Amino acid sequence: MRLRLPLMCVLCIAILALATPLFAATLDDGKLQVSWFTDDAVFREADEIDYLWVSEGFELNGKALAFKPWPAPEFLGPKASERDEKDHRLAKMMSSTMHEAFASAFAKAYGDHIKTSFESGDILVEGRIVDSSTGSTAAKVLVGFGAGAGNTTIDVRFVDAASGKTLAGFHHRVVSGTNWSTTEGKFFNWVEETAEEFAKKGFQKLYAKAKKVKD
Repeated sequence: MRLRLPLMCVLCIAILALATPLFAATLDDGKLQVSWFTDDAVFREADEIDYLWVSEGFELNGKALAFKPWPAPEFLGPKASERDEKDHRLAKMMSSTMHEAFASAFAKAYGDHIKTSFESGDILVEGRIVDSSTGSTAAKVLVGFGAGAGNTTIDVRFVDAASGKTLAGFHHRVVSGTNWSTTEGKFFNWVEETAEEFAKKGFQKLYAKAKKVKD
């Protein structure tokens, strides 16, 4: 009996150690996969950004950024199978111009402090759409008050071109309207505002002020 209790304790500790990475691997109901960024990323909830992670010392000033085309959308989360053809079509349309929108927004926000390109740079800016919904026009018309609104959820990461190591990233859902023009306007307004926040306050300050993700 004296040996059995210590052995049980060791077994419990081992199980918890193995289980912890599994629980920490995803956030936002499975739509945020930490491993897509880096396994040791610690995300926080920032103002106007759902989930933000920044490695120590990371900033963009003085860097050359290469904005890479986004791949085909990969829907994640419990409602991924419920998305219909309209949702997938919306996501594909938005993905095709995302890298251009981010490049334009960051170039405008940072001005001469960074260089932007679609080919090469010190930092690779990569992204993907992980969920999208056009919403319900009927609910918007009949119910109002935000009912039927669509949304788009994205991942964006900043990768060191030399080492291939991800240095920062964010995951965010933008709630928008029920058609392409409204979705486009709402989303890309957010992109511009977010780029301005990074340029004005810096990655480190925004991350330092962010709150720990609630369990």
